[in-house]
Amino acid sequence: MQWLMATLVIGLLLVGHAWGEQPAASARSDEADQAYRRGVRLQQEGRVTEAIEAFRFALRLDPLRASVYVRLKEAYGRGWPDDRIVGELRGRADKDGADFVSWNLLGILYARQGRWDEAMTALRRAVQIQPADVDAWTSLGWLSSELKQGEKAREAFGRALALDPAYGRAHAGLAGLYADAGSDYDKAIEEYRLALSAEPDNSGYLYDMGWVYYRKGMTDEALKILTAAATVSPDDPAGRAKIGWARLRRKEYRAAIDEFERALRAQPDYTFARFGLARALQAEGHDDAAAVEYKRAWREADNDVYLVYLVKLYLQRNLWVVLLAVVSTIGLTLVWLMRRRGLPRDSPAMSRK
Repeated sequence: MQWLMATLVIGLLLVGHAWGEQPAASARSDEADQAYRRGVRLQQEGRVTEAIEAFRFALRLDPLRASVYVRLKEAYGRGWPDDRIVGELRGRADKDGADFVSWNLLGILYARQGRWDEAMTALRRAVQIQPADVDAWTSLGWLSSELKQGEKAREAFGRALALDPAYGRAHAGLAGLYADAGSDYDKAIEEYRLALSAEPDNSGYLYDMGWVYYRKGMTDEALKILTAAATVSPDDPAGRAKIGWARLRRKEYRAAIDEFERALRAQPDYTFARFGLARALQAEGHDDAAAVEYKRAWREADNDVYLVYLVKLYLQRNLWVVLLAVVSTIGLTLVWLMRRRGLPRDSPAMSRK
C-alpha cells in the first residue's frame, strides 16, 4: 500500500482521465520496466555510466518509481566522490532545468556537504518540477528540520503524507519535530509507531522512539525499546550511546561505561558518547578518568559546557580546599573591616595635612 496514492497521482498526471489513453500508459510502464532491468544488468557488469543512463530513462518514463531511484543513487555512489557526482548532476541540471532527478539528488548531496542554501534551492526546484514525488517532499522536510524551520518542515511532511499516508520517513520526520519541540512526546511516539508500521525493521526509528521515552522519563520502557533496536543494528554508535544514557539513569554504571565505550569504538569523535562516558566514570568514582574524558569532549566539540562539568568535578574533589579558601577570605575580610573601623578620624591613614 505504500505507493498506492503516488501511483494514482502519477496516473492522473501522465495518463489522464480518458479511457482511450490507457494503452499508452501501459506501454510507457513496460518501457520503464525494460529500462530498469537493463540498468540493473549494466550495473552488475560494472558499466556504471550506461547503467545511470538506463535508470534515468526509466525515471523519465515513471518519475515515482522508487526502486529505480534507489538503484540510481547506488550507481552514482559506486566509486565516485561526492564532488564528481555534484559536478555531473549540476551539469545536467544546467543543461535541462526540468531535470527532476538531478535536482533531487543535488539537494541530498548538498545537504550532506553542509551546503544548506544550495540544498534548499535544489530540493525546492525538485518539488516544483515534480510535486507528486513523496521522497522529494520528505527530503525537503528533513532539511527544513535541520535548519530549525519547523513550520516549513511540517508543511513539507504534510505534503508527503498527503501523497502517501503510509510513508515511513515522513512520519519519522514529523516525530522528530514533536520530540525536538519537547511539547508533545506522545505525538512523537505515535508518529514513530506509524513509521515503524511502514518500515518495521528500521532500527533508526526504534532508537529514536526509545530516546523519546527516555526524555519523557520512562526509562524502563526506553531501555526495552533501545535494546530491541540493538538486536537489529548492534553497531550503531548513536544507538549504543542512547542505551548508555538509559543505563546511567538506572545507576547501572559499569553497563553504561561499556555501552559508551562501544559507541566510541565505532565512532571515536562522538562527543555525545564521550560526555556520557565521563558522567558514568564520575558516577562510579573514577574521577581522574572522568576528567580526561571531559577534557577530550571539550576539545573535540569546542563547547564550554564540558569545561563547566570539568570545573565542577575539580571543585567537588577539592571541596575542603575551596571551603578553607572561602573561610580564610571571609576571616581576612572581617579582620580588615575591624581594623578599618578602629582607625581614629584624624589618623594619618585617613587624612594628611
